[in-house]
Amino acid sequence: MKKLLFILFTLMTFAFNGCTPKITGDEKTAEDFIISKGYTITAQKGQIQKYILEKNKLYGGTETIPYQQSWGVQTVEPDKHFGKEITIYGFTVKNHPMQKEDKNAKDGVNVYVMLSECNVIGGYSYPNADVDEAVSSIDGKTLEEVTGLSFQQWRDKWKKKYGD
Repeated sequence: MKKLLFILFTLMTFAFNGCTPKITGDEKTAEDFIISKGYTITAQKGQIQKYILEKNKLYGGTETIPYQQSWGVQTVEPDKHFGKEITIYGFTVKNHPMQKEDKNAKDGVNVYVMLSECNVIGGYSYPNADVDEAVSSIDGKTLEEVTGLSFQQWRDKWKKKYGD
């Protein structure tokens, strides 16, 4: 009987430990950053994307739009990260400023943290809903709020800087 109880206890210990995800490295750095912003993580999405940032990713066909949107709401210029690997981790959070202003964010906000060389370099957010909206800064600010430019002014400047 003691042997059976020991086996059951051991199996249960392995089962519970195996179900608790342990994150390390860049993902842990991203998680800590999210927590430092005061957001409560309700879901972890893991690594969303990894790419080498090159100028040609920032302007051109429709395939560049996601890069334009995510880099357009950063406070740091993408130039200093050219040639570097960018890794993005995703989380769903609550207590995000977007929840106060966007009815589509009532079920939380998806926050994406961008890292390069093991350091957080920025991020962006989007309502946790099936909607067509532009991404916002990691703090929920629009492109216009981040840059101080109208969309047309920003687009013209972006094209001049990153277009061919």
